[in-house]
Amino acid sequence: MGSNSKTSLKIILVFFLLIGIQGIHAQNKKLDRLEQFYTQGHYKTVYRKANKLMRDPMYDAYILPSYYSAMSIFQLLHNPYWMKRNISKIDESCRIMSTIFKSEKWPGIREGHAHELGAMAVLFEKWLNDKSVIVSASDKQQLRDWIQNVYKKYKFKNPIIEEVDEDGLVAEGMSTSQRSDLVHYSYEFMGIPYKWGGTDAEGFDCSGFTSHVFKHAKLPLPRVASDQYKYAKTIAARRAFMGDLVFFSEGKEITHVGILVNQPNERKRMIHSSSSKGISVVDIEESDYWRSRLVGYGRVIE
Repeated sequence: MGSNSKTSLKIILVFFLLIGIQGIHAQNKKLDRLEQFYTQGHYKTVYRKANKLMRDPMYDAYILPSYYSAMSIFQLLHNPYWMKRNISKIDESCRIMSTIFKSEKWPGIREGHAHELGAMAVLFEKWLNDKSVIVSASDKQQLRDWIQNVYKKYKFKNPIIEEVDEDGLVAEGMSTSQRSDLVHYSYEFMGIPYKWGGTDAEGFDCSGFTSHVFKHAKLPLPRVASDQYKYAKTIAARRAFMGDLVFFSEGKEITHVGILVNQPNERKRMIHSSSSKGISVVDIEESDYWRSRLVGYGRVIE
């Protein structure tokens, strides 16, 4: 074989290798989106997208579409109008999860999604005790039996159930006064430029800013955004307000973090260190850029 032929063969092999890598990246991005939408509470979207992936032969080797299909159905149990039209989904979701429990990939799912599985155990109890649910007694008993005999057998660690005060605010972590002080302190740095690796008034990167502000409030917080995400307690969007953290991602890893400055029930706004504007405030819900990259919210518990 001549040198030209060998060169052509190498080029062809590299071409197909690159195509394969791009295909894997695209698939992983779609799987990451499932988790992101689930964290944000877009359960109908998760269900639709997960089932679309389950019908795609390219995803036959992946278990996450099946997992999120079942978990989104369980979440939608709390929407009586959806369930009234989709009552057969109860049996489908139980069957899918039972299959996942027996899969060789189950240990990885259980470890990587422990918080979701624990939170689901709490939601199951709430749903079963809700007398207003528009589901027949037989269908409800079917799910009750599956929860008792299959799901609870795994003894998932339930997250701390958040207690709320008369104003609907979670009575944990910082007081309202502490939250206000933290946000006011963060505003003192408005306009300070972005600096990669920066942790002081000479310049901040995103996690350098959040760690600096929380250190001033005498609250421990890791230095790196991805570690801050793991350290903070995940909370629902409706519970998140000033002083809580908000996390973003360009793919699988957490790549950005900010501090919420909005009051409860207000539009979500954050103060953060932007690479283009430095320390600034942005309305997350008005920004296509930030809204599309939103992963979720976290609360620092002292």
